[in-house]
Amino acid sequence: MRTNGSTPSSPDEEVRTRMEEWKKAFESKDVDSIMAFYAPEGFTAFDLMPPFQFEGGEMWRKNWVDFYEAFDGPIELELADLRVDAQADLAIARCAVRMAGTMSGRPMDSWVRTTNCFRRIEGEWLMFHDHVSWPIDFATGKALMDLTPAGAGR
Repeated sequence: MRTNGSTPSSPDEEVRTRMEEWKKAFESKDVDSIMAFYAPEGFTAFDLMPPFQFEGGEMWRKNWVDFYEAFDGPIELELADLRVDAQADLAIARCAVRMAGTMSGRPMDSWVRTTNCFRRIEGEWLMFHDHVSWPIDFATGKALMDLTPAGAGR
């Protein structure tokens, strides 16, 4: 991948660019656009919604359809503290992601923890694993959806 037409970019820069492109696709609420970021074979995810683990594209596609249908109007994302460790064909990106919008008729504004594992497949960085979570309060068993990462605004 080239960033300016003449100088090759580093794998870290390429994955950072992919994360920004993923953010735009997410906010577009277009299932085909978001699915273009995931590996066609061997994809898995641990998401906020059941089941415990997603396996394969069709299962993941249905998750996105259901997720987008639950939102009334736009979804706003913010990426904070994006850290990328990339080699030639394998990369890990982790960050905090703020999701804001109206979900199932109620305002939602929450930060989640996200780790994405990428593999370069036919020259394109694609996610082969996606992990999204909230911290939990072990005493109550409830997700702590109102926490804000250090250095991030709300």
